[in-house]
Amino acid sequence: MAELVVEVENVPGSLVKVLNVVAGMGINVLSSFLKAKAFEETAVWSSFIDLTDAGVEVEEVAERLRGLDVVLDVKFSRSVGELVVDELHFPLVLVGERHILMRVDTIGGMFGRLFDIFMSGAVTIIYNMGLEAGVRDARRVREKYGLEGVEALNVVLKERVAKGWGIPVVESLDEERGEAIISVRDLFECLPYRGKLKEPRGHFFRGYLEGAFKTLLEADYTANEVECIARGDPHCKFVVVRRT
Repeated sequence: MAELVVEVENVPGSLVKVLNVVAGMGINVLSSFLKAKAFEETAVWSSFIDLTDAGVEVEEVAERLRGLDVVLDVKFSRSVGELVVDELHFPLVLVGERHILMRVDTIGGMFGRLFDIFMSGAVTIIYNMGLEAGVRDARRVREKYGLEGVEALNVVLKERVAKGWGIPVVESLDEERGEAIISVRDLFECLPYRGKLKEPRGHFFRGYLEGAFKTLLEADYTANEVECIARGDPHCKFVVVRRT
């Protein structure tokens, strides 16, 4: 077992040449992905491979691939027993920005510890963390993509899916009246408490929505979580209303 990362010229047929070599050596590709942009000259193919039936070492595979005219660089890492851990893609980058990954249970434990220490004060702390994050993300989307208003808000919410927060759905949005209903499936901060609590637990996302709405729609908004998976509801639902 090994991890293989191959940088190639970003031209038609490059990946086919790489895969032909891999298949020809009897290597089983367990999983892979290709990272490329239309305007860049290089692309990167990353994979986890099984060499059990190939009768070769990963060094030989890398050497064969380096001999291709379209290959610019090859990196690899070996398994520890049967375990292969990705150590060749640091730092983790999404939409051009560095990110980190944490288990949902780890986040739940962190927020839970805040409640253990500060009790009801934890609601204010977590809410304000979300509020600041919503303002920052809204500003970034507006400045980076040149979007405004509801269009920018939709991008902010779509990014929550890509970043693993949950799946937000805008059930209704009336900009003139200043009202919106947004449901979220599998919201990360509430998942660890599914069906275990009597009160909603989406305080971070509640603040996040207020910050994003305020920044992009240029008015103060209040978000209330009216349904929550933490108390047994099928999903989390937020009602966002413009303050008068």
